[in-house]
Amino acid sequence: MKSKNKSTRAKSVLARPVRELAKKYANMEETGEPFGTLVIAEMGQKLQSQGKDVIFCAESILSTKVPDIVLNQTQDDFRRLAVGNEAPFLGLNELRQAIASRFERLYGQKVDWEREVIVTAGSMQAEYYTMSALLDPGDEVIIPVPSFFFDIPVQLAGGKSVFYKLDPKKNYYHDARQIAKLVTKKTKILAICNPHNPTGRVLTEEELSDIAEIARKHDLLIMHDQVYERIVFDGRPYVPMAYFKEVRDRLTTISSFSKLFNMINYRLGYAIGPAHVIHGMELVQGFSSMGIPSMLQSGAVAALNPEFENKHISETIAELQKARDLAVSKLGSIPGVEIIKPEGTNLIFPKISSFGMSSMELCKLILNEANVACAPGIAYHGEGHIRISLGGERVEEAIDRVASILSRLALRKNAVVAK
Repeated sequence: MKSKNKSTRAKSVLARPVRELAKKYANMEETGEPFGTLVIAEMGQKLQSQGKDVIFCAESILSTKVPDIVLNQTQDDFRRLAVGNEAPFLGLNELRQAIASRFERLYGQKVDWEREVIVTAGSMQAEYYTMSALLDPGDEVIIPVPSFFFDIPVQLAGGKSVFYKLDPKKNYYHDARQIAKLVTKKTKILAICNPHNPTGRVLTEEELSDIAEIARKHDLLIMHDQVYERIVFDGRPYVPMAYFKEVRDRLTTISSFSKLFNMINYRLGYAIGPAHVIHGMELVQGFSSMGIPSMLQSGAVAALNPEFENKHISETIAELQKARDLAVSKLGSIPGVEIIKPEGTNLIFPKISSFGMSSMELCKLILNEANVACAPGIAYHGEGHIRISLGGERVEEAIDRVASILSRLALRKNAVVAK
């Protein structure tokens, strides 16, 4: 009896949003919700420890090779900063200055580095801080889906996610007229991801302009996740939400060093926004983590050197575009697989529902039989799809392995139909 009471008390002590998340998490290995990508990655690591030759394409990692310019700067400054004063809650001054300067150079918005920039432990922390600083209980956030799990920080902050389902038949077009129909008196934030994870879609200036008008008309805030900024293909222009001056006073832009600069283990992201919003995020950060290690921030300053960045981005796009074309050609030719050609990012999001398996089941099959870790679409509110990251030196081999499994499933399906 005591054991049962203790168990009940252990469960009930958690706050409701965390308790609800914990329930999903407990079943994540089977359902893939809320983040089955983690399950597949950990399964892959276990197989690798057993001697299996696993290729990891589940997590969105372009490369783990940190640029020398970053490593050298980190090493040069490590001893000096390790024994100095801790960085301000908002981040190292030099890094915030570099971020502000880059933003103005690329996107035309003058940013006050002292009041309008905060450095965080990755973009995910910036998103969590945004929701924590801005949402009151019951406030609504409109999220186009499929999407990254913006709904989790909304949930933890006591808000409510309202999903706008994107139509793959319309190339995941973000229709502002449909978004407007979801606006209520409780709506406070529009969450936009561009370039888009997980579909690889790059929003047009027209789409973004219409969304900006919706925000202005209904007095909504905008959180723009642009961690894949500048990674666009076929000469397509990249338009940030900051391009629209009329919404800059209600816009929080979030980015990361993990994607653009292969700095995954640095866990560095940042947000740019109105001073009062950034101050709110500073309070959340200041009274939780007290900021980010200055030794890591120093290396990021070097990454924002304009000459280096432009060369690095150009080379990255060339490699990813080649990988995208290969993946779309090989996987798209398999009966039962549908792929919309990505316009940016390092991701492809093929539809695989015709094989009669859940996305989690298929990812487990591919991992166990082809030793490739892919991400289940359900983790991105996109059941019926799988997400494959095209970063890494072995991407061609990974695509060949995945293609072999999907081709076999297609043959088996056709044999059944023939009977």
